[in-house]
Amino acid sequence: MTISTTLTIQNNSGCPIDGRGTPDYKDGTLSGSAPATSIAAGSSTTFKIEQKNSVSPGPEGTVTYKLETGNEQVPLSFYWDFASGPVHEEHYTATTNASLAPVVITQTDASGDHHATTYRVDFKPRAPHEWDLVWALSVGLINKQLHALRYYQLIPSSFTQAASGGAQLTVTAMGDPTVSVPDDQTTHLDVHLPFTTATLQYVESGATKTQDLSGTTVIVSLDLSQAQVTDPNTLAATSEAKQHIQGLQSLNYSVYRLFLDLAQPSLFRALQVVNASNQSVSLSQAAQSALQATLAGVGHMDVAYTTQAPGSPASIVPTFAKERTTRYSTNGNFSTLNVCMMSRGRKEPNWNSRFGFPAPLAATTNPDGTPAEARARLFLSQDTLGEGYLKPTVLPAILRASGIPGTISRLAPLMYQCVGSRNNSSKNDGRGEFVQVDNGFDQYVRGTETIVFTTQPNLTQTDRCTVAMNGQFQVNIEASQYPLDFIGLGLKDVLGKATYVQPWTGTITLAAGNGGKLVTSVSIVLGKAPAPDVDKTLDGWVFNALNKLFNWSSTSPQDEITQKAQDFANNLAATFQNNASMSLDIEDCVVLPTGSAHDYSQFVFNSEGAVQVDVSFPG
Repeated sequence: MTISTTLTIQNNSGCPIDGRGTPDYKDGTLSGSAPATSIAAGSSTTFKIEQKNSVSPGPEGTVTYKLETGNEQVPLSFYWDFASGPVHEEHYTATTNASLAPVVITQTDASGDHHATTYRVDFKPRAPHEWDLVWALSVGLINKQLHALRYYQLIPSSFTQAASGGAQLTVTAMGDPTVSVPDDQTTHLDVHLPFTTATLQYVESGATKTQDLSGTTVIVSLDLSQAQVTDPNTLAATSEAKQHIQGLQSLNYSVYRLFLDLAQPSLFRALQVVNASNQSVSLSQAAQSALQATLAGVGHMDVAYTTQAPGSPASIVPTFAKERTTRYSTNGNFSTLNVCMMSRGRKEPNWNSRFGFPAPLAATTNPDGTPAEARARLFLSQDTLGEGYLKPTVLPAILRASGIPGTISRLAPLMYQCVGSRNNSSKNDGRGEFVQVDNGFDQYVRGTETIVFTTQPNLTQTDRCTVAMNGQFQVNIEASQYPLDFIGLGLKDVLGKATYVQPWTGTITLAAGNGGKLVTSVSIVLGKAPAPDVDKTLDGWVFNALNKLFNWSSTSPQDEITQKAQDFANNLAATFQNNASMSLDIEDCVVLPTGSAHDYSQFVFNSEGAVQVDVSFPG
C-alpha cells in the first residue's frame, strides 16, 4: 500500500497569488492536476502527491509562489513531508513574511494512508488599508462647502432653464444644496436640491402643462465626475482656491476636479421628488424628462480638487488618487467621500478590501464614544510619513546639526539607522596628523569621529506623534610611529589607542501646535558617558593633533565630546523652532472649493498604527 497527501493552498489574503515556481516533488509523484500557476483572491488550488512505490520514501516536496500587494512581491514557500517509515512522521511548513502574509496550516485528514492538509494564506494590511494617504471628507463638511458656495453665489439660488420640446424650470428661490452617501465603496452621491419656490413647465400629448414644485426637494442620484483642471479661473471656487491651484500647477502638478454634473442627464442614476414630509411627489414621464433636462440650470457643483505629482518624488504629495464612499447609516453627516492616494510613484494596492473602511471615518468623538463633529481627516501610512518627510527632511537636518556627514538607511516603517563619520586618514598617506618627532621617529595621530542613531515610532502617545531616537557620538584615537621609515619600511608601531563615547536619546515630535499649524520639534537628552577605553597613557601632544581635526580647545576628549553633543542638541532645537520650511506640509494634497487646509488638530498614531490628523478648511 502506498501513502499520499492531498494539499490545498487557500488564498484568504485578498491579494492575488501568482508566480508559481517549478514544483519540486522530490520523493513523491504528482497524481492528477499540478498546483495552479496562480491563485486568485478567495480561491484555492488542490493537488495530490503520492509515494512513488511501496518501498520508496513518502511524499516530500516544495512549491513556491509570490503574493502580490501591488507594490511588493511577498515570497511564499510551502513544504510537505509524509514519511513512509513505520511511524509515518509528518511535517508541513510554510516560509513567508509572517508580519504581512502569515500562513495557517491545518491538517484536515490524518487517518489511514491518505492524509490531507490545508495552507491558508492570510494578509495583514498596513494602515490605512494599504494606501499611502487617505483624505476622508465627511458629508457634513461637503455640505458646509456647498453652503459657502451658494453664499458666494457660485451656486445659484434662483435660475430659469429651458430645454428642447418646450420644457422650462423656473426656480425663484432654492435653499442650500446638500449631498448624501447612498452606499459603500462607490462614487455614488445623492444631490438634494430644496426648491423653496419653483415651477416646472413641460409638454405632454401636445399640451403645455405646469407643475408646482414649491416646497419640494429634488433628489438626483449620480456618480461623482472627474476632469483635469486646465484653467483655474473657470472654476466655481473662491479666489483663494483658484490661487492655490495655480500654485500647484506652477509646480507641474496635475490638479483634478471632483464635481457633481447636473448638466448631463445621462449621468443620472435616478431622480425623485419628495415633499416636506419626505413623501414621494408623483411626476408623469413627460414631467420627469423635462425636469431631468432643465436641472442643468444648477450647473456643476465642485466637491474637491485633488493633486497628482509627476514621477516619484520623495514627498507627501500624491502621485495617484481614487475616490470611494463610506456610508454611516446612523447619521448621514458622518458618511465620507474618501480620496485614497499613493505617493512616490507607487501603484494602487491589490488588496480587495482596500476601500472597505469602517464608519464613521472623519468624526470627532463624544465622551460616550458617539460621533461629535463631522470633519475632514487625513490618514498617513507610517512608511509615507517616513519616506516622504522624515527621511528627506528631518533626518538630514539632524545629521547636519551634528557636523558629521552621513547616510540614512531604512530598516522598517519609521525605523531608520543614521551613520555619520569623518576622520583624518587622508593625511600623510593614511597615517593621520603629524604631531612631532620623538627620538628621531615621526609620530602620527589618527582620529575618527562618528555619530550613530536609530529611530523608532512611539505608538502609545495619545496627543501627538512621536518618534524616539537612540544614539551616540564616539571618538576613536590611535597614536602611532613608523620607526623603520629610514630604510623604506612603513611598519606601524601603535603607541596607544583610546575610545570616548557620549550616548544620547531624543524625540522627534509632530503635533498640531498653536494656531492649528503642524509643528515639528526635536529634543535631545545626553546620557551618562561610560568610562573612556584607553589602553595606554596618551601624552598631551596627541590632543594637539585632535584639535586640528575636531577644532577642540581642551586636552580632555571626554569633555569635548560631551560639549559637542550639547551643542548638537542646542542646534537641533534652534533648527526646528519656528522654522516653517522644516514642518510637515500636507496642504497640497487636497483643495476644497473654499481653499486649502488651514488648521490642524489631533495629530496622533491611531489604534491601527496610521498617522491621523483632523483638518479644517475655510467655509
